[in-house]
Formats: sequence, C-alpha cells, structure tokens
Amino acid sequence: MTNLRSFFKSAKRFYSMASIGFFDGLTILFIPLEEQNHITKMELRQLKYFLKAQELLSFTEAAKCLNISQSTLSQQIKQLETELDVSLFNRIGKQITLTEPGRLFTEYAEQSVRKAEDGKLMLQDLKKIKVGTVTIGVAYGLKDFFVETLIGFTEKFPQIKIKVIYEPSHSLYEKLQQAQVDFVLALHETEMVPYFTYKSLFSCPMVLAALAGTEVSYKTNISLEEICKLPLVIATMGYDMTHTVHRAFSAKGLSPKFTIEVNDIPTAIRLVNSGNWYSIFIKTSVLGTTLASVAIQDDGLMRYAKIISLKGTYETEAIKEFKKMLTLSAKTLKLS
Repeated sequence: MTNLRSFFKSAKRFYSMASIGFFDGLTILFIPLEEQNHITKMELRQLKYFLKAQELLSFTEAAKCLNISQSTLSQQIKQLETELDVSLFNRIGKQITLTEPGRLFTEYAEQSVRKAEDGKLMLQDLKKIKVGTVTIGVAYGLKDFFVETLIGFTEKFPQIKIKVIYEPSHSLYEKLQQAQVDFVLALHETEMVPYFTYKSLFSCPMVLAALAGTEVSYKTNISLEEICKLPLVIATMGYDMTHTVHRAFSAKGLSPKFTIEVNDIPTAIRLVNSGNWYSIFIKTSVLGTTLASVAIQDDGLMRYAKIISLKGTYETEAIKEFKKMLTLSAKTLKLS
C-alpha cells in the first residue's frame, strides 16, 4: 500500500508539471531534472494493452482485439506491473478483475495515450497532412441535417475518413467523455457539464406529423388536447426527446394515446404514411419527406441543436473544418 500511495502521489505531481511526448511507441514525460530519479519508464503499447484488458476484463478477448498473442499481452502487462511495483489485475484462473490500483491507474493511462495521439495529430496538421479519421456522434433527430454537411465535407476533403455513430444522446455523451468520438451533434436542453464545451447551432420546434391530404394535415397548428384524441406512434430512440414529449403532456395533466412505440424514425415515418397514425417529431426529421407538419401550440416542445466537444482535447484541422461547415449549414437551414 505504501508503494501504491507513493506512486500515485508522484504521478499526480508529474502530470501537474510535465509535458508529454512520444517517440517510437514510447510515452515520454519531460520532467525537471530534480524529479527524474522518481520516473518509471513505460511503453505506450503497454498502456494500450492495459486499457483494452481493463475494458474487456479478459486477456484472451483483449489479445484478439489487439491482434497479438495472449502470451504477449500477459507478458507486457506483467512487465508494466513490475515497473509500477503494483498489481493491476486480480487473476483468478482465466478470469481477471481490476485491483484498486488498476482502477486508479486507468485514468492516468487514458491521459497518456490520449496525449500521445493528440501529439501525432498536431504534427500531422503542422505538416499539412490532410489524412486521418474524424469520428462523429450524431443524435437520431439530426440525421438529415447532418448528412447534407457530410456530403459537402467529403466532396471537399475526399482523403479524410469519416466514422459516424448514430445513438441516443446520453450514449453519445458517454462516448465523448471517453474520447471515443471527436465531437457530438445532439439536441441538448439539459444541464451543462464542466468537462464539455457547447456550441449552439439552431433551435427547432417539435411538430405533429400527419399524412398529407388528411383533415389534420390542413391545420396550421394544433393543441396538445387535440393531439390526445389521435392515435399516435412515438419514436423512442432517445431519452431526451421522449422525456420532452411526455413532460409537455404531463404539465397539462394529459395522457396521449401512444399505441405504438418504435426506436427507429424511418419506421415511425412509414407508419404515419399509412394514414392510420400520427407522430411527434423534431421538424428536421420531417423535412424532405412527404408528410405534413403541423405546429404544436406549446412553447415547451422546442429542441436546441448543439455541437458538444470534450474540453482539453486537440482538434485537427479536419475536425475544425467539419464544425465550421455544420455552423454554416445551420445558418442556411430552412425550417418553414
């Protein structure tokens, strides 16, 4: 325990005063000379091996994901433990669990790997190397808005690889916090968290979607009381949207007739197109479809599209350009 306390006390001191570099797979901490007698050298790949093992809690599965042999993985982690003078895993037969030191060390390993990757990206940008990958998390309700910008970006920068993840907002926030995505495009009205940055793009009302030509479709607006009398399908793909809808009805003591719940917007749109149901969508989800959108008489049914990023991470020129194009697309977005 004494070694563990000493290690983490030193680690915190190092991170507060050190800069991080990398060379040939090594993580290098640049520390003042008087501190260097305390430094433990560790390889970047060892940290990556450790992080994958703690994520999957299986040396076998981690080795498969990393495309290395299990013996190599085990040896590297054992070497890391020897250098740190602590056990990072409990080993019970073929099962492994994190020790308390392992749990605490995870944060430092993630920081080191992230800083090294940020350094590589920074050098690539300095050399004007327009290559790499941009990973973006997108909320379901902003698919159509996002795709238009995606097309424009890939035409301008065909050499950049884009990875898009569509998930509910709360899942995307978790991925962002773990630096699994470069930024998130989401509909956000809840509290701000200190480790994220937020850039507002546009506000968009939620509307009642109806088959064009039906009596309801000719209305210029509709009340929540009137909506309660209609057969409804709700797309429950995201907690925030579903919560916003239910909160609006509950505030007036109303209980809408949601006869079908489906976690997919295209399916909900097809059901509304049958003429048998109606639904409530953010207006951007209805644009480009054959459905009619009817304004809802409730100020609480307003959503706010934002770009959300993780503080303290390096942004490549490609990421900055994509954000810039999203901002320009938002300015020209027509919701009427």
